[in-house]
Amino acid sequence: MPDLTGPEAPALGFLLALAIGFLVGRTREPLADEPPRPGIRDFLIIAMLGAVAGHLGNTPISIALFAGTVGVLLVMRAHHPERSGVTTELAALATFILAGLCLTPDREFGAGLGIVLAMVLAERDQLRRFVREEISEQEYIDTLSFLGLIFIIYPLLPAGQYGPFNFFDPRKIWLFVILISGVSYVGYFLTRFVGKERGALLTAVVGALASTTAYTTGISRSVAESPETAIPAARNALIANSILFPRMLLIVAAVSPALALAGVPAFAAMTLAGFVAAYILGRAADHSGEEEVAAAKFSNPFSLWPALKFGLVFMSVLFLARAATHYLGNSGQMIVSAISGLVDVDAISLTLAGFVQAGSTAARDAVIGMTLAAGVNAIFKSAVAQSSHQPAFYLRLMAGFVIMFAVGAAVLIFVDVDRFAEMISQFMSN
Repeated sequence: MPDLTGPEAPALGFLLALAIGFLVGRTREPLADEPPRPGIRDFLIIAMLGAVAGHLGNTPISIALFAGTVGVLLVMRAHHPERSGVTTELAALATFILAGLCLTPDREFGAGLGIVLAMVLAERDQLRRFVREEISEQEYIDTLSFLGLIFIIYPLLPAGQYGPFNFFDPRKIWLFVILISGVSYVGYFLTRFVGKERGALLTAVVGALASTTAYTTGISRSVAESPETAIPAARNALIANSILFPRMLLIVAAVSPALALAGVPAFAAMTLAGFVAAYILGRAADHSGEEEVAAAKFSNPFSLWPALKFGLVFMSVLFLARAATHYLGNSGQMIVSAISGLVDVDAISLTLAGFVQAGSTAARDAVIGMTLAAGVNAIFKSAVAQSSHQPAFYLRLMAGFVIMFAVGAAVLIFVDVDRFAEMISQFMSN
């Protein structure tokens, strides 16, 4: 009896191929008043032929089966010239190929694409309405422009580091440009289709996981374009920047779990303080009895020039950070942490984690260095926020930063983080 349980079993591949034929064929089954076209039974047969071709792995036989399938489809189409479009024929050819993939080591890839194909065919009307009615011409062009940044320009940039101290890293700098542009792009469509308030909050979370510097830059530009969103934008920016601290701990945990544990008291306190500050400072004063201002929104899905300007700033800071590292090295750890943290806290956090893991730096000193890097990063983001020219936005953001780092400094002063990490390690070992 064929093995149905093994991950490489041919029987499982045939079952997946037949499932693709059924799912895709179900979407093409003609209605009673429609011209005849291939339906479920035809697609099941086509999927079976594709699976046999994939299982045999014989090129001449596979070509013959594929050519036979194409011939049958052409004959059927010739007998019914009243039909319009070639979607069914293309779906049949795709089913043959994907069914064949299910009998190769790439069967998961084939099965996944089969499900995607069935979904695209099943949601035909919704996709058509979305493309024709929901997406404007400008949004479509902006989408192409944004994808061009990622899939055309980025791969063409040279890999590696150039210039004095190897500060010029074209791909790293362009990635920062993509992140800033991505904040506006993702935020625009989230606020449009999910709702302004929920969309703006989701954008803050996504931006925090990607880059709080890029998010703050993007939201500052949004506030400059829509001044009425200053207060809720400040709230979302504080939420995003509060998420920075647990993200830093997760990053360093991969290199030095001891450093991650030592950073928990201060970083957890700063995260909580940031959320509280976001709630308090994000509430609009209601002196006139009017409702709170609308949730933050993005008025433009794509704008490249502001992102390019901050890319130049990012490149300049990279030069300063590399120069400081070259001349000061470990002896100037705090100074290097401060300069490196201007636009990127991840690199210096991983560096400090490596020092702790190697035993050349105490965990407490590394936590202080990470906090200092995040603090300088907050100063940089405060300066960026002022480019919005909206005091209601940047003053709230700056106040939130002061609250967060004041709480963090207090914890570092009164809590022995090395002792805390040791106690947690002992507890987990027991």
